[in-house]
Amino acid sequence: MDQLTEGLREKSTQSNRNRYRMTRDEIRRLLDAAAFPRDRALIAFIANTGLRISEALRMRVRDVAFQKEELYVYLPKTDEEVTVPLSLDLERELRVWLTHYTEAVGPLKRSHYLFPVCLRPMFMPGHAQVRNPDRVLNPEAMISHPHVIIKDVAEAAGIELDPGDAWHTLRRSFARILYEDAREHGHDNSLRIVQAALNHKEVSTTERYLGLDIERQRYAHMIKGKPFLTADLDPGKIVDLSERRAVGRG
Repeated sequence: MDQLTEGLREKSTQSNRNRYRMTRDEIRRLLDAAAFPRDRALIAFIANTGLRISEALRMRVRDVAFQKEELYVYLPKTDEEVTVPLSLDLERELRVWLTHYTEAVGPLKRSHYLFPVCLRPMFMPGHAQVRNPDRVLNPEAMISHPHVIIKDVAEAAGIELDPGDAWHTLRRSFARILYEDAREHGHDNSLRIVQAALNHKEVSTTERYLGLDIERQRYAHMIKGKPFLTADLDPGKIVDLSERRAVGRG
């Protein structure tokens, strides 16, 4: 039994720092692989906000304020509503999606789900085991199996995501990209910025979320083969070890 469950325990205890994080280029590949407009918009939504998939699926049409460049999101985990900034990229994606959405179902109501479920595909009459290709939207119902969406799109993009963790991969990727951007722009409170974006109560949770792999690489780059305790001395006073050995042999 221990041998059978060893792999499961290893995966379930895997730390966030070892989890896969996508680059901007990989996220763009994922978007381009989404053939259905709703799926592309949903992926863009998570990638631009870092929200949980459960939070995204609860969004209604009324929760998007284009003029204010804001999104109003209910967080069931903490039972509160927060305001999330609307990026230019996401605004473009949502406008394209809402245009398609309106063409598909008619005038939208404020209460309609932003990312509605598709009606269960029916078999075409006279064609055994051939599904109806039309994906009819039901704006009054929520998507119930979002893992199928990200799995199919990732396969189409040639990107391997951990089963059961794919949507959270996008959330972690958003966090890492935001953190790196904040650091690059000189924000000393980069970690706090990401904490606020992810709606984490504790900064320690955000630290685990971001992982330490990149920081450890930077640390190694700073130290390997370079002076540390003598870094503040005049370089002219530091004799390379190989030169000292050569003098000794002479």
